[in-house]
Amino acid sequence: MENARALLCDTLGAVIVNDRGDDTIGDFKGTTVELGGVMFDIVVPSGPDAPLAKVIDKYGEGIDSICFSVDNMQDTQAQLRSKGIEFSRLSEFHGNQVAFVHPRDANGIGLEFIQGAVTESQDRDKTI
Repeated sequence: MENARALLCDTLGAVIVNDRGDDTIGDFKGTTVELGGVMFDIVVPSGPDAPLAKVIDKYGEGIDSICFSVDNMQDTQAQLRSKGIEFSRLSEFHGNQVAFVHPRDANGIGLEFIQGAVTESQDRDKTI
């Protein structure tokens, strides 16, 4: 985590957006940084027996996943399914809808789609 933060923040000028520590969906610690309009989610295993630790042992460090922010999760899923894309996991996390493309449909890359929770003001604006 420290090496990735140093590269992205100290060297390249990224800004930490969310340091969520252990408060994650999986077995890892995470920090989100923004650099040039692109969000990077830095994750490290929470322990030596965590599944992510086993992936790193087998394949090495690198890009684990790419996350796309979407306005409408149902439409996004429908469009991708119509093109033969299967989702391996659909979940809710801190009010956000999260969907993961099955790795076999993404050449082994974790493709994630996230739709943020609608706030009361956003919901009110839609009804006007």
